[in-house]
Amino acid sequence: MLIQRRRPSAVNEQVEESGYMASASDLMIGLLFIFIVMVMVLLARKPEIPTDNPPDPLAGVVQAIGSRLQKAGVPVAIDQASGVITLPTDTLFARGRPDLEANGVRALRQSAEQLQQVLPCYIYSQRRQLPANCPPNPQHVEIETVLIEGHTDSVPLQRGDYSNWHLGLDRARAVYKELNAGPMQHFRNEREQPVFGISSYADERPSNKKDAAQNRRVELRFVLAFQAGDNAATKGASSTLKKMQEVVR
Repeated sequence: MLIQRRRPSAVNEQVEESGYMASASDLMIGLLFIFIVMVMVLLARKPEIPTDNPPDPLAGVVQAIGSRLQKAGVPVAIDQASGVITLPTDTLFARGRPDLEANGVRALRQSAEQLQQVLPCYIYSQRRQLPANCPPNPQHVEIETVLIEGHTDSVPLQRGDYSNWHLGLDRARAVYKELNAGPMQHFRNEREQPVFGISSYADERPSNKKDAAQNRRVELRFVLAFQAGDNAATKGASSTLKKMQEVVR
């Protein structure tokens, strides 16, 4: 007796096909739902804000140098943001005068003694003979330039053509001569140029509009050069310095 297999009817085939299509459709809908949820989660996440910002190398150098001067008894003011150390102008000069007072000479000699100890830690030409007590310098910062800037109040001088511009420059020159009387006159940057320079701003950059006495000041402005390294901030500053050097050349 022969038993013949019955072929599935067309209805069964249609049911199986529709069931397969329904399963595939459910899978696609599930995947789409998961994708939408992931997108919403990513959009809802707030960008991570770094908690530890890299230290400002200029602020660190100025603070280290200024602290040395303050500990030695020189009443300087430190501005980390602008990289400036302000010398006690009322101690250095009499009002309207470009020549140093006796107290000013003593203050500058104290300053020079401390600068001779700490500046070599950041000067290119002194790298082979670094002092043993240098401040930490993980970013390998170097000082490109130290500008001695002379500032005056807005009271005009009645000396013919001699103006506040000349007074500011003469005061800066007097400080320059005192600081460069020793080993610091030989400090050179990577381009073999002298590190110290002078400039005058007269009364064009007042530090205090209410107290004119504070505008009569001499400032040491530090300009840094950076060695190429892995630190992102170091690389950026190095690139900026190179562009400045190209313009000067």
